[in-house]
Amino acid sequence: MALLRLTRLCLIRSMTIESDKALIWFSLRLSSSRLINFLIDSGKISNWKLLSSIECQSNYSLVDHPPLNLETPFVEDMYSARFPRSKSRLWLTIICASLTIASAIGSANIPALSQPTNRPSEANQTPTPAVIKSIRQTVKKQFRVAQIAVVSAIEQNWSDGCLGLSKAEEVCTMAIVPGWRVEVSDKLQTWYYRSDRTGKTLRLENPERSILPQPVASKLIQQVAKETNIQAEKLRITEVRARTYDGCLGIYRPNRACPKIAIQGWQAIVTSSDRTYLYHLNQNADRIAQNETASGAKRKINVSFGTFGEIAPLAATEIFRSSTSGDLTGRMMSTVLTQDGKITRYQSSPTARFAPIVIKTLSIDRLNAFKKTLANRQFPNLNGLIYLTSAAVADYPTTTYQSQSTAAQFIDLEKQSLPKSLQQSISSWESLVAPIKGL
Repeated sequence: MALLRLTRLCLIRSMTIESDKALIWFSLRLSSSRLINFLIDSGKISNWKLLSSIECQSNYSLVDHPPLNLETPFVEDMYSARFPRSKSRLWLTIICASLTIASAIGSANIPALSQPTNRPSEANQTPTPAVIKSIRQTVKKQFRVAQIAVVSAIEQNWSDGCLGLSKAEEVCTMAIVPGWRVEVSDKLQTWYYRSDRTGKTLRLENPERSILPQPVASKLIQQVAKETNIQAEKLRITEVRARTYDGCLGIYRPNRACPKIAIQGWQAIVTSSDRTYLYHLNQNADRIAQNETASGAKRKINVSFGTFGEIAPLAATEIFRSSTSGDLTGRMMSTVLTQDGKITRYQSSPTARFAPIVIKTLSIDRLNAFKKTLANRQFPNLNGLIYLTSAAVADYPTTTYQSQSTAAQFIDLEKQSLPKSLQQSISSWESLVAPIKGL
């Protein structure tokens, strides 16, 4: 990440490089690992330059620095006050980054921006036996599954020694790790593992997931096949989490009263070749219900469960909040609707905070109409769900919607691939906060 930010500054400020506009846009939008992958695969960067870039990135990460703000004046204004002793290291890093980018300029064909951050190599897509053996042993130990098959394997260059899956307060080596992303399945449920080249470092992408007993998983797949007219062999359970439901299996419908009883069960994400579905079921799968509100996302979207532990809950006076964050500048913008009808916008960045702005005040009728819209769109059924694409790891911002009972996150780069109910909720909110014409 530091290398990419420095690269941006080199491209913007340096007058010694005859910059190609496409290359500038390419490097502005991509993560450092993806940039380096492209340079390696295109033969535009030699091993020593790669090592120098990694060393520069590692050295720069040792400096206790805030995220770079591209709107802040250059290095002297940005760092001289807080980091007077780090200038030499910073300038060395900039020189290394400049050499890396300069080596890519020429006859390179810039890859499409829609490709994944860790672009897979096309040369070899077969993990070593040691990697497969390590995954089989791990699945057997973690989930007590005796027989699994490798569904797919993609070569990846992971961003650090934790394979891009660092735990809280875990220290990861800052170096690119070549390895694999391997999908394995017992024909009912699917797991995704990340590994290095040898299989000695191995991580499950969702370590918190539960596993369904095989008879329950089989019942669920058969039910989904019946409802969707998709062959059972083409369906896979990709994520599971334990849940405690009310008498309606936790599926909200307006004006419907649900028995206040505790039913132990699961939420399960089931995928086909082109769609993702969410199901609620009790422990023995005697009751299975599709969460239609949250279902229907196209496979361009990766659907997963989230806890949103870092997001502050709404205050008692707040009805709805949208928060956008995650771009390279470190900015965050929140728009909040309160009980008095005011819609207030808050903005902050690593180097500045801005005064809140009331962008409009709704009438009581329009305020109540929006509350009704959320209910009719069955917004509570989206609680705890995340709809992202690979662009989210390339510093494309994500948006979180919150009500008093619900938090859901998505990436607006692929709105048309989200579930229809979520698309409608997005449209309703954007219409509500749009500036008044003529003002």
